[in-house]
Order: sequence, then C-alpha cells, then structure tokens
Amino acid sequence: MGTPRLISVITPVFDGGHHYLREAYDSLCAQEMSDGWAWEWCVQEDGSTGVPMRQLPVDDSRIQFGTGLAGRAAVARNMALAQASGIVIRNLDADDLLLPGALMRDIETLRRVAWCVSAALDLLPGGEIVPGPYDPPNGPVDKERFYREQEDDKLSVQATTFAVHTDLIWALGGWTAITGAETVSTLLAAEAVTPGEFIAEPSVLYRKHSAQTTADDKYWNPQEEAARKRFGLMRAKSLRAGDYYYDLGDIDNGDGEIDESMPTEGRQAQAMSRLVRRKEGWS
Repeated sequence: MGTPRLISVITPVFDGGHHYLREAYDSLCAQEMSDGWAWEWCVQEDGSTGVPMRQLPVDDSRIQFGTGLAGRAAVARNMALAQASGIVIRNLDADDLLLPGALMRDIETLRRVAWCVSAALDLLPGGEIVPGPYDPPNGPVDKERFYREQEDDKLSVQATTFAVHTDLIWALGGWTAITGAETVSTLLAAEAVTPGEFIAEPSVLYRKHSAQTTADDKYWNPQEEAARKRFGLMRAKSLRAGDYYYDLGDIDNGDGEIDESMPTEGRQAQAMSRLVRRKEGWS
C-alpha cells in the first residue's frame, strides 16, 4: 500500500481555551478513514506559552503543534495551514468534537466539489445535545445562498464545519485575517468562486460554554461586529465581480498534492493558477 493521502485538520487554540483539546484529539482518533486516507492534526497556539500542548500526547507523529505571536484565531489558522501537508483541509475548533464518520464524509464530498459544510449539533453545558434548527437541504448549495443569508443575519450553518481543497484555501489567501467570524468570511469567499455541498449528517458537536470566544461580550461590540460582516460580504462580492472560478482538481489522482519543499509563497502561486476567468465554468 502506498503513502496515504492526507486530510489536514486545522485547530487554533489559546492558553485558557485549551481545556477540551484532549477530547477533540480523542474524537479524531476515533475517526474511521476512507481507504488510502489518513489524517494529520495541525494545532496552532495563538501565543507562545506552550500550555495547550501539554494536553496532547508527545508520541503521536500525526500532530503538528506550533506557537507564535498572538493574533487571534484567523492568524492561528493560517499559521497552522503553513504546516499542513494534506490535499484537503478540515476545520476543527479546540473545544468541539468530531462525530463518527465526519472526515470520511468530507473526503467523499470533496471528490465532487471543492468545499463543503455540514450539520452541527449544539452541546450545551448540561450535556444536552440540540440539533441546528435551520439546516439547508442535503446536497449542492444554491448559488449565493450563504451570501444572502449572511446579508440578512440568518446564516443557516456553522462555518466551523468547513472542509476544502487545500489549493482553494491557498488561492483565497487562507482564512480572512479579521478579529472573528473568519470561518464565515472564508466560506463566503469559497462560495463566490466554486460550487459546494451541504452534508446533512452532523459532523461535529459544537460545544457551548462560558469560556468560548463568542461568549465574551467584547466579541459582540456592535461596530466591530458590523465591520467583520461587511468585510466578509465585500470580499465575496469582489471575487464574484472579478468573474473568477476555481478549476476543480481530482484529489484521488494527486492533483494538488503538496510539495513540502516549496516555500509558502510558491505554494500560494501554484494554487492561484486554479483561479481562472469564467468562460464555460460554473455560472
């Protein structure tokens, strides 16, 4: 059997937000993988204390752990992306849990499209599990659906479930470097250049607790929240106005495989070659 193809799971974490990290790891270890596939976990601390790393085993070579200057979750995601070797990428927040079969379903879907999101179940502090009330239909996502929903403050998905071809996330410049909702902004950017799908089978337990970033009142400063929303919408609108589409690669035949000797700027240039002017592509 040859070297397995990789799905890189990207997790930002900070000192103080790391207390569920071991549970996230256990949920990764429980994943059944598609034939010929394996996972790696790229964990990036938003800071340099090294405290979150103590939650993880030191002898699991599938874990890539990094530290660095603090810049919030979007920056941490991008620093983790720079270490990723997978042909596809999956988000996983440090306090969430992957459900059985999540990565397998992502991989199967990413054979057809360049990105996908999936249903999430809320895990409440008392242990109660509650389904999302506004999930879209299973399958292909209507053009501009999430853009329109975000305009109306009615986004129907948890963008933390985002999975994507590595070439596409590189071509988009990584996660949007804003102070929050970077997963939403990046989802809208992907939607602007190529079709995606929604997976109705839940992929994650989205943990709600008092220490999560979005539970802090400072996160919901009205001016900052409006700026984040405006940035994400404007980015997607600009991409769509540029009339670009993403030229979908075949993840089973090595199309878009990572050359680990290539510097990051070369990796992005390679990926951007897939963003082409719309001719007979998706419309």
